[in-house]
Amino acid sequence: MKRLLNLLVPVVIALALAVSGCAGQGIEDKGPIIVGSKIDTEGALLSQIIILMLRDNDFQVVDKSEFGPTDLVRKAIISGELDIYPEYTGNGAFFFYETESDVWKDAQQGYERVKKLDKEANNIVWLKPAPANNTWAIAVTKDLAETEGLSTLDDFAAYINRGGYVKLAGSVEFVTSPVALPAFQETYGFTLTEEQLVTIPGGYTAQTEKAAAEGTQGANAAMAYGTDGGLSALGLIVLSDPRGA
Repeated sequence: MKRLLNLLVPVVIALALAVSGCAGQGIEDKGPIIVGSKIDTEGALLSQIIILMLRDNDFQVVDKSEFGPTDLVRKAIISGELDIYPEYTGNGAFFFYETESDVWKDAQQGYERVKKLDKEANNIVWLKPAPANNTWAIAVTKDLAETEGLSTLDDFAAYINRGGYVKLAGSVEFVTSPVALPAFQETYGFTLTEEQLVTIPGGYTAQTEKAAAEGTQGANAAMAYGTDGGLSALGLIVLSDPRGA
């Protein structure tokens, strides 16, 4: 699996609507703009930032935060059910079936590629990307990391393959998405059975990380995102991904 850089950018389909509102017309012409997000913590937070910015500039806004998982939100932006939502440039590789292309290994090239493809295919405009790189990650408790000497996913795989106890809390998408747990397992050569997983509805890393920190249902590892702010407070250690899974 090629490494996909996940730069956050807002994406908008109803560009003409936003432009007409910005052209100095009255508030009655400024919207409504339907703002959505995925059901993960980061997407929900970013959608609220977008909503606050629009309202501060006198736009009428319909709040559709936490609209659904990636596939549902993607269909909604294409159909016009949503006008804008935050997305990851790396997902362009899956939207346009280009997961084997090296273009996605470079942040700027990936952004330029998905921007071009989505405009041509769907008249969707990708706005300027945020200066943040986010990706799926696996975090373990500090006690486990220190006791077993775990700092990388190579270490994690070796620990699992020698029979070490692991129970990982993750969302349905993390467990099934080709770029998430399956990619880690394929790249590093380990397999987690259903008995080794605590599958949590939605995409909230706050829930998965808390489950690992508190040992919920025996969890000692969690799905995480690279930009999560709660990892340190919860005493979790993110395992590095030297193979770029």
